Amino acid sequence: MFETEARWLRCALDAFPSTRLSPLLNLGSSSAEIREVVQPWIEDQVCRPLRLRGVEVVHVDMRDLPGVDVLADMTDPDDVLRLCELRPGALLCCNLLEHVDEPERLADHCLGLLASGGLVFVTVPFSYPYHRDPIDTMYRPNPAELGELFAGARLLEGTIVGTGVSYLDAVRERPWLLLRHVWRFPVPFLSFEKWKRSMARLYWLAAEYRITCAVFEKM
Repeated sequence: MFETEARWLRCALDAFPSTRLSPLLNLGSSSAEIREVVQPWIEDQVCRPLRLRGVEVVHVDMRDLPGVDVLADMTDPDDVLRLCELRPGALLCCNLLEHVDEPERLADHCLGLLASGGLVFVTVPFSYPYHRDPIDTMYRPNPAELGELFAGARLLEGTIVGTGVSYLDAVRERPWLLLRHVWRFPVPFLSFEKWKRSMARLYWLAAEYRITCAVFEKM
């Protein structure tokens, strides 16, 4: 999650009373170290402000990591049924949809966790290079396309947020990254898919990463 993305989430969450948010499931939460150390703005802008408002935040991930409260796979119907027992008022579904083979199924499962009026706060890359975790389907929707995915929910807010960050920032920190592109450029035949991804990443030397952000209300 990018810092501007976390700030957008804070503003979006602040628009609703605590009673509509709690308990809130943070789907694909990753570890406490990621939220608090590697990307501390997740804790500062999202998690801590929610706790201070009295919102119960439940961190959900399919991996058994420190700081994960509930182990669950959102593509597994049995796990979704277990999560339903928590009676969530809201969900964070951040940077998950591009990492599943069937994003429409994940969207359906998200809505299935909620009662009518429940809220889903969604972020997904709009302009961002290929990144495996463990896969990346290159799903890069705009707000309207995201709205079609969450059928049965009303789009309350949708926007595309610029992060102010690009591949150039990574290259400035690790200039040797450019050597990968130089090495791969003359040999596309070794792995054409990897060659295409390597060449495509150069686009973000000049273009910032952008994120689609949306709030949905279950009808």
